[in-house]
Amino acid sequence: MKKILSTLIFLAVAITAQAQDLAAVSGTPVPKKSAQTIVGALVTFTSEWDAELKYQRKVDSEGFRVVLPKGGYILTIEADGYETYHHEIEVDEPNIDLSLIVMLTTEQAAERDAKRKKRAAR
Repeated sequence: MKKILSTLIFLAVAITAQAQDLAAVSGTPVPKKSAQTIVGALVTFTSEWDAELKYQRKVDSEGFRVVLPKGGYILTIEADGYETYHHEIEVDEPNIDLSLIVMLTTEQAAERDAKRKKRAAR
């Protein structure tokens, strides 16, 4: 009986320690000049230390929530008609809320790039 109890305590401690190494990251991609969620966008967290390690979710009406191991990641958000969003993020807290993530339409991105090019030519 003592052996079983010891094993259960060990497992509980191991599970708790492992759970502390996980974090939940949430956010809501929205278009510039709007607060409407970009439903269907693909959110990808790619590990900075292992590019093969990826965590993906589709955005729903509530945004996204991904549970992943703590560490450094490249956050990528892709959606038809929008410029791909890239951001480096250090996941080191149990809960990280990125809140609203503003994305440009491809037209807005092209206008921005044209303005930058025009300014650089001066």
